[in-house]
Amino acid sequence: MPSAIGTESIRGRLMGRFSEWLGRLRDTADLRALGAAELDSIAHDLRISSTELETLTFRGHGADELSGLLKAVGIDETITARKEPSVLRDMTLVCALCAEKSRCNRELEAGTAAQHLHEYCANSYTIDALQTKPKSDAMDLARGPSCC
Repeated sequence: MPSAIGTESIRGRLMGRFSEWLGRLRDTADLRALGAAELDSIAHDLRISSTELETLTFRGHGADELSGLLKAVGIDETITARKEPSVLRDMTLVCALCAEKSRCNRELEAGTAAQHLHEYCANSYTIDALQTKPKSDAMDLARGPSCC
């Protein structure tokens, strides 16, 4: 027989998710109310399609897994944002539109994301490229400024 505490916890999580879903529907409705020209303008500024913008709005924080994945494979997100901002932006978009979020979250929770990401992650090749990039900035910082 389930405990009262467990039932309340499940009920609370379900209500929270339902509330988030309603908020995303409201955001999507607000986005649709803008009109095609305004929607296209915003999407153009973000360098994505209006369909992708609508999908991203509906999904809310759709790229939450990316930070955990980068950490799992040993990539510093802050340094990547500074050195490769457009790459990180593209990775965020790919992550937000990903259909494998459930698996990604399971792998992150199990601590196996780094070993299995090539099986499910559309960002895996970009992650490989970031891992093989020379780390010249770090070496330059360690040596200090060059002179004379």
